[in-house]
Amino acid sequence: MESWGTVNVLSYHLPEGKIGVTMSEPETNIHLLDAAYKPFPTFGEWLSRTSVDTVRWDRYSAALRERSEASPETLRRAREIVKRAAALDTGAIEGLYEVDRGFTYTVAFETAAWEVELAKKGENVRPLFEAQLHAYDYVLDLATKAEPISEAAIRVLHEVVCRAQATYRVMTAVGPQEHELTKGRYKVLPNHVRTRDGVDHSYAPVDVTPMEMARLVSELRSEAFLAAHPVLQAAYAHYALVVIHPFADGNGRVARALASAFTYRAISMPIMVLSEHKNAYLDSLEAADRGDLKAFVDFMLARALDTIMLVKESVLAAEGPALEEGIAAINGLFVTKGGYTQEQVDNAGYQLFELIQGELQRIIAKFLGSNFRANAAPLVLRGSRIFGEPSHRLPTGDEGELRLLHFEISSSPPACARLFRNYALFVPIDAARDDEVKLVRVFEEASQIGDQMSRLNQLVGFPMRTEMAFSARLDELVPSPSGVLQLRAGLFAERVVREMLAELKPLAEKALRGEW
Repeated sequence: MESWGTVNVLSYHLPEGKIGVTMSEPETNIHLLDAAYKPFPTFGEWLSRTSVDTVRWDRYSAALRERSEASPETLRRAREIVKRAAALDTGAIEGLYEVDRGFTYTVAFETAAWEVELAKKGENVRPLFEAQLHAYDYVLDLATKAEPISEAAIRVLHEVVCRAQATYRVMTAVGPQEHELTKGRYKVLPNHVRTRDGVDHSYAPVDVTPMEMARLVSELRSEAFLAAHPVLQAAYAHYALVVIHPFADGNGRVARALASAFTYRAISMPIMVLSEHKNAYLDSLEAADRGDLKAFVDFMLARALDTIMLVKESVLAAEGPALEEGIAAINGLFVTKGGYTQEQVDNAGYQLFELIQGELQRIIAKFLGSNFRANAAPLVLRGSRIFGEPSHRLPTGDEGELRLLHFEISSSPPACARLFRNYALFVPIDAARDDEVKLVRVFEEASQIGDQMSRLNQLVGFPMRTEMAFSARLDELVPSPSGVLQLRAGLFAERVVREMLAELKPLAEKALRGEW
């Protein structure tokens, strides 16, 4: 408690990163809130009450390992994208500034205008972002050295992540006031929180905080912890630190960075918690406070899997020639010497269908010039058969109807050539939140020159060969596509266009030489 004249002040953190206080509270209330503090569980208790879906973790990790042959620079770039997204949005979660999906994409991918867009947010945003980047670099260094986590390391992490923040706001009886934020030192005033529901929630009392931090570090060095799954480690370290709330401000940023030390050790990347996850994030923490520890573990697993899939898609998108190179190569030919209802599941599938279609159309409009004609549109066939996995089905439609996403690209005379691809949609039959909607490529063996509609009509009534192309979980699509899915869909669409341009080039060259 701090005294302002004759007014006793009790400070609150409301919500993440924003400080509020009650005014004129009796001193006994502070003692009541201190006494209500519920210590974080031991790691042994954490293990007994939580678990990780290792089947999903292993499947996603295996998908990432398949890309291990990528160049070191490609992997470095993919991981840098994830780190920048995590570092940018960790400050937004705490209310230090606002972001949206487009802004996060721009900064994470370092597009041409990212520095301009960052500057538009205010002169203090870039220093905050850079400090948060340094914090993730710091925990990567901790992970690389494989040294046990110490109190000193956590205090240094707080110094790094809050380097650009001089003060934090406190509401007092005489109005809002700015307090100096002391970096790397434990709190000297209570920081009990008032939740979104207006309920008081206790963090560790000031005099108990050093002992609790020593206990946390002891747990993080225990044999059981060091042998545990990285998601269990990350979730526990994060949750325990937030329960203590050892610093005056910045506890959320420190907790998310600290959690990433353990995924860095396991998969060489941080856990990416985006601003759009904030409500689910706080919900899972509140559920853990009520005793449902697994809710927070499940949340952290989902974010780790998001991270893995974004890195994988980034590596895939970087393979082969760049999109601009593919366009330039063909342009050179024209210059001499140059828990749902089935309806909800279907709708989720159609959202994925429309998302990929929209991303293809976006790339067409943005990159392809007058030397190309391209289109992405639905195509409905009747009487065709296509087979998927027993666990999946085609979306409900008229009997014998096959709905395809038809993507066609052609080059103009005299280098006249044409290619197309068709994709079919499969949705899970008995859908859980983590079941996947799948987009599969449908193959036909006919020539790539001529009227594609007549070729498709010849296939009516015959089985078609398919190949898995893209997938999304139901919880990424319902109620609307997530930001991470939007990013993955864009990368997938870019890869499709790039691959088709590479296939189109030799056909266009033959046409230019009159060999058809």
